[in-house]
Amino acid sequence: MKKPSSEPSFFIDSLPDIPGTERRNLIRAIHIDASPQDIFLWLKQLRVAPYSYDFIDNLRRKSPGFLIENLPPLKINTHFLLAFHISEFEEGSFIVCRYCEPVNSPFSLCLRAMYIEYRIAENYRETRLWCKVSGYIRPNALSGFFFSAFSLANKIMMTKQLKNIRKYSELTSAGKIGIGRFNFSDYCQGSGLHWWIFCRRHGCKGLLA
Repeated sequence: MKKPSSEPSFFIDSLPDIPGTERRNLIRAIHIDASPQDIFLWLKQLRVAPYSYDFIDNLRRKSPGFLIENLPPLKINTHFLLAFHISEFEEGSFIVCRYCEPVNSPFSLCLRAMYIEYRIAENYRETRLWCKVSGYIRPNALSGFFFSAFSLANKIMMTKQLKNIRKYSELTSAGKIGIGRFNFSDYCQGSGLHWWIFCRRHGCKGLLA
């Protein structure tokens, strides 16, 4: 199927297929009245908080509503969004992550791997933030049901997250966001549904690794 003209090219589209799996994709997008640089500042902060429903995904900790001045630079293989690891990125443009591997049982019966990409695209003075998820599921009915359920949960959580990123990015563009220091003792990678389902590894390389 031909891509819509407004849809950008994603890095994860170039990833090879995994034998014995089917690739299923989800894609979300939101228009943001801010520069790519302002948006990317908030994408980087997805390393410390999910910016979705904090009472579900962040053990009721509030995602920071300020720019974190002591946030470490992006680095390959550090934790991102609780149960992902950064695999590729380009400043001001995109971040690609993969789920912790191998996927834990019993979810490994349905899912072999999953990647997510946040990509900022400008087109005729319009800036859009895109998010694409590629899941490699096993070719059976149970896996199809699992991915359908995951898609519904993803739509709910991702919609909230993208709206929050839009809000904070636009406030940043308007000069209405403060700057502060983050207390990394409050950072807990072992929190949220994503971590419990797909990671559960206390030895994973974390934010500062």
